[in-house]
Amino acid sequence: MGIIKSDASNLKQFTELSIKLFPNNNFDEEYHEYEKCFKENNQMGFLFQESNQYVGMMHLSIRNDYVNGTDTSPVVYVEAIYVLPDYRKMGIGKAFIDYAEAFAKEKGIAQLASDCLIDNHSSEAFHKSCGFREEERVICFVKDVMH
Repeated sequence: MGIIKSDASNLKQFTELSIKLFPNNNFDEEYHEYEKCFKENNQMGFLFQESNQYVGMMHLSIRNDYVNGTDTSPVVYVEAIYVLPDYRKMGIGKAFIDYAEAFAKEKGIAQLASDCLIDNHSSEAFHKSCGFREEERVICFVKDVMH
């Protein structure tokens, strides 16, 4: 029990948890995207196993491009983190973040970064409770040029 790396044997369960976080995404597309990106050295997924079931997931990447608010490169980036509602507030999310920190230190990477939607107050509170500090807020714009 605890944190294990996601691989071909549990990618379906990883994707199922991811879809709970991103319900507008298509399962098959997500599955194939994770299958492809986890073969790269700079992306990895982790699952939290409790009582013989997977109850949480975390997607990490090592980003070499500029990451908002950071002053080093590369950066370990928490792309996604999700814990089933019945297992929240039990330390699983914090265990994922601690794992990500240890992973960064092992790789000699000085900063861990993440983000959340501007109105996701529970995610914001979670990040702050894990020691993240807010660096900036961003509003993204899009203008269609072909109709």
